[in-house]
Amino acid sequence: MVLFERLRRPDLSGARSLYRWALIGISVGVIAGFVAIAFFEALTIASNSLLGGLLGIQLPTNGAVPASPFSWSSDPRLFFVLPLAMVAGGLATGLLIWKAAPEIEGHGTDQSIRAFHRGRGAIRYRVPPLKFLASVFTLGTGGSGGREGPTAQIGSGLGSFLVRPLGLSAQERRVAAMAGVGAGIGAIFKAPFGAALLSSEILYMSDFEPEVIMPSIIASVISYSIFGSFDGFGPEFATPGVGWSPLQLPVFALLGLVAGLLGILYVVMFYRTRHWFGGLGLPVWARPAVGAGLAGGMIVGLYYLLPQERHLVAVGAVGIGYGVVQWLLFQGHLALFVLLLVAGLILVKMVATSLTVGSGGSAGLFGPAIVIGALLGFSVVSFVDLAIPALATPGDVTAFAVIGMMAFFGSVSKAPIATILMVVEMTGSEALLVPAMVAIFIGFYIAGRHHLYQEQVANRLASPAHTTEYFAEFLRHMPVANALEPDVTTVALTDSVEAAGFALSRSSHPVLAAVHGSEFVGEVRLADILNVLPTERPVRLVSEIVETGPPLVTTTSNLLEVVGLMDNEGVDALLVVDAQNPKRLVGIVTRESIARFQRSPRIP
Repeated sequence: MVLFERLRRPDLSGARSLYRWALIGISVGVIAGFVAIAFFEALTIASNSLLGGLLGIQLPTNGAVPASPFSWSSDPRLFFVLPLAMVAGGLATGLLIWKAAPEIEGHGTDQSIRAFHRGRGAIRYRVPPLKFLASVFTLGTGGSGGREGPTAQIGSGLGSFLVRPLGLSAQERRVAAMAGVGAGIGAIFKAPFGAALLSSEILYMSDFEPEVIMPSIIASVISYSIFGSFDGFGPEFATPGVGWSPLQLPVFALLGLVAGLLGILYVVMFYRTRHWFGGLGLPVWARPAVGAGLAGGMIVGLYYLLPQERHLVAVGAVGIGYGVVQWLLFQGHLALFVLLLVAGLILVKMVATSLTVGSGGSAGLFGPAIVIGALLGFSVVSFVDLAIPALATPGDVTAFAVIGMMAFFGSVSKAPIATILMVVEMTGSEALLVPAMVAIFIGFYIAGRHHLYQEQVANRLASPAHTTEYFAEFLRHMPVANALEPDVTTVALTDSVEAAGFALSRSSHPVLAAVHGSEFVGEVRLADILNVLPTERPVRLVSEIVETGPPLVTTTSNLLEVVGLMDNEGVDALLVVDAQNPKRLVGIVTRESIARFQRSPRIP
């Protein structure tokens, strides 16, 4: 019983207690690792059965060297069925959203961020299993999206669920939820360190959440170890040897510029599509089906409209798309026509993702951004090389594709550091850190305030999760003079209680200062007056009811102490006296004056 009680209510008083890190990180990591295996297997089975078995769509396997120059295939006799499959997946997703959990709509990462900032880290029990199913329906039927958003929401839900029996605080529940995000993403993308940092960085547009990093590292390492034992520990993408030279830095800078501009287009397209679907007046359950149908119709139209060339533009827009990225990394230079198809696939992937996820389909935005970034990097360096022959070797082309992933997603996620680490882990290309920094931070600057995740806030100071602690710390350093009001209603000791009652009714404050001549004596409140019978108030004196105890607030007090005293005394205003001369009244401080100062600080 004693052991159970210690586990149920552990001592978490230390802000950075190793016990807390281990308790949250290990428990979240173990469960997230096994759930990542189940999610990955469910997606694989659904995709192979429907897209591969029924429609004959075969894409390269990411993590393995492509078997041939054009290593994908499809069946023209059956490809037209794709929109029907996508509509069925969208309809199943829409019914789950409508009937069971509105939170599972869309990419999921915003919901995890919102739970941290505004939801006290609490996520309903039903969200992880329903998000699991909805994502399999969306992605397994060919919807254009990624695995990270669903994985993030599933992981955060698991973190929130696991800590509830432990009786942790709201802040610790927030940390556990984000540790779940890191654990889920770290496992399924085989990027434990980058994912741990992503769970801290993605909460803000220009800040980190330090308390999240250590529990998330523990959780993601454990979940990655479990998942890797099942699927192998190699990187997500196999790459040939990569290289770069300082002479290419201007081209990397150009890649960053284009990535930032295209990132703005991606964000605007996605949110305008979502807004458009919201204004159509369609029932919630029908929107994902309509979006999937439009995306599928566009893909099928392109498939039958364009010349063969193995239908790159259409097939590349189906599902997550990592197979196309894997193919690109081993291509070197392509013929101009195929290169134009690669560039065209960028726009098609953006439109397909906006329709699939913007309509409410359950899929992430990280996966498509990785695909778009790789296509972009490949296209930029290939077109530059057409203008300046021999600028890039085949290995350099691969390097630009890898850095394109970083630059594009980093610019729109506002998580550039984590993105660099994740892509390095996913590709095993740590030699590219220097040119990656050039491209990603130019893209980050160009994209500016455009970001994929609307629930992000500017920094920790702007987060509702930190309002109380920052407000308290702010008040701790502010002397009482900053919220002091000098005008105080006074009564003499020789005045009647009735006169004091009249004075209090006309005063803007709930307390009177009792004085004897020019000296402060004590205070009179409404309760003191009401304790005197109405018939006795005209003849009883203030000197009989005045509270003459020691003054609670002096000029050396800070505003945090004042708020604490108000809470202890159950009052909304306190008189302030001179610390050196307690007989001299200085003024009054109220909750309203403190709040007014907090909203618009004016420090003398």
